[in-house]
Amino acid sequence: MSDRLRVLVLAYMISPVRGSEYAVAWNHIQAMRAHCDLTVLYGSAGPHMGDATDFDVPTFIDRSKPGDVAFHFVAEPPLARRLNALNRRGILTYSFYLAYRIWHRRALAEARWLMARESFDLIHYLGPIGYREPGYLWRIPLPYVWGPIGGATSFPWGFRSALPGKGRLRLIARTLGNAIQLRYSARVTKALRRADVLLSATTENQAIFRRMKGIESQHLPENGIEGAITLDTAKFPARPIRILWIGSLEARKGLILLIEAIGMLQDAQHVHVDILGEGPLRGELMLRAADLGISSRFEWHGQVSRQRVLDLLDNSHLHVITGLNEANTTSIWEALGRSVPVLTLDHCGMHDIIAPAYGIGIPVTQVEQSSQDMAAALQGLIDAPERLEAMARAIVTDCDRFRIIHRPHTFLNAYNAAIARYRTRTAG
Repeated sequence: MSDRLRVLVLAYMISPVRGSEYAVAWNHIQAMRAHCDLTVLYGSAGPHMGDATDFDVPTFIDRSKPGDVAFHFVAEPPLARRLNALNRRGILTYSFYLAYRIWHRRALAEARWLMARESFDLIHYLGPIGYREPGYLWRIPLPYVWGPIGGATSFPWGFRSALPGKGRLRLIARTLGNAIQLRYSARVTKALRRADVLLSATTENQAIFRRMKGIESQHLPENGIEGAITLDTAKFPARPIRILWIGSLEARKGLILLIEAIGMLQDAQHVHVDILGEGPLRGELMLRAADLGISSRFEWHGQVSRQRVLDLLDNSHLHVITGLNEANTTSIWEALGRSVPVLTLDHCGMHDIIAPAYGIGIPVTQVEQSSQDMAAALQGLIDAPERLEAMARAIVTDCDRFRIIHRPHTFLNAYNAAIARYRTRTAG
């Protein structure tokens, strides 16, 4: 009889060719399949619920690798499809959340159908990482692991001036909604307390769950560095400093902080900034760079392939993250995997990952002050560019612990702890 654990995994979003939440689930499956037999319930491998066009299972599942993994696509129920149609058309974005809750009910029915035909040792609700939709699989009488989860943190109020008027209204609504849901949602509270092991994506979320719900959790970033850490030393010395920024061009990603910082430099000719991404603020951001007289320092690439992202990282000396409310942005792992030092706002998941040996944390205060601090940090690198090579070399030695190859041990410990706690609880 095999001693491999049989795990039912719920991962709403999964894809071998996409980043973010899709990559979190895919990387987990690829890492854990050698250690467990996995059955995966998913509902999206594309941009919308029900899209599975870029996930042809026979193409992407390497049967030569050890371990058994089975994928079960959970189609959107008719009502969910109708509700989400409004979101797809941009008419009513929040209709997705109603559709998503209905989808979770279908996922529960699918899980029960599977359990009637085969046995499982535990359930792992893997993603997406937001805590707000706890689903329903926690109702099944099996050991239960939830996470890593996040979403309990709030947008830094001191940065509200970086948002347009409508964005500020959404910020207020989201902050109030987050506080109300975390405090008063019975379903969220039951799911959190039901988890035999709860994993928090950041220490900020961990502290919030402890303070507001009295629930202990284990801190574990939702993703990590794929493959080996590489370093291209041919790009040094760093003159000019090639900076890479990645994200959607919208207010919450905070690119304006970097643009203002570049405008404050003594001589911006010493930097070149590659911008990857598209969004509604592209024209406005480009205009601000022009107003500051630094347009020539920016190259706007638009939306590019993941391989192009990695190629640009190989040629970059510094990755800048200005996200105003993140968990652990995928780009931080891609940068560290290419030994690219990171300059970031010192909050969210970045606070947990970046150390002085290979990164720079900017205090989260006010928009103008943070831009000034960022400019001072960049000026320091311009004056002493050799620091960038030293930080890049430090990544090779200091960041091995973040590689995905090391994560199975952590998850196996979590799985076994969940089983032990479930048995103790049910025996009692």
